[in-house]
Amino acid sequence: MTFLQLLQTLEERMGRIHWPLRARAASIHELFEGCGLHHELVLRLARAIYAENRCHHLKDQVTVEATLRAISPIHAAVLHADHTDIDTYRFLESFVATVQALFGQKPPPRRVRPDTKLGQVLLFPIRHRAAH
Repeated sequence: MTFLQLLQTLEERMGRIHWPLRARAASIHELFEGCGLHHELVLRLARAIYAENRCHHLKDQVTVEATLRAISPIHAAVLHADHTDIDTYRFLESFVATVQALFGQKPPPRRVRPDTKLGQVLLFPIRHRAAH
């Protein structure tokens, strides 16, 4: 798969609202048409994938190993940032899952320890006001 094919597939599967690609782009600098919902994050991801795969042109091949290596530090930084909102979190998780699916990778299963309490009901005493 080429870098351009990867991004075109991401645009198709995740939506143009996230990946607004310019159809006739000739370089990475003219790849995006306007700004998507998570524009800065998408730019960081695309540039990291391009660089880690040592691409010189949009039609250079990308590998799953280099692509996952490229997105891993960005993924970790965004997930551990204090200011990450739920929409960005969901977008990033969807992006990682989509990339893994494109390359035929299965995401690692999430482990829940059996001794972990998932929730707890707290009862609070109710005080009634005396009528005057």
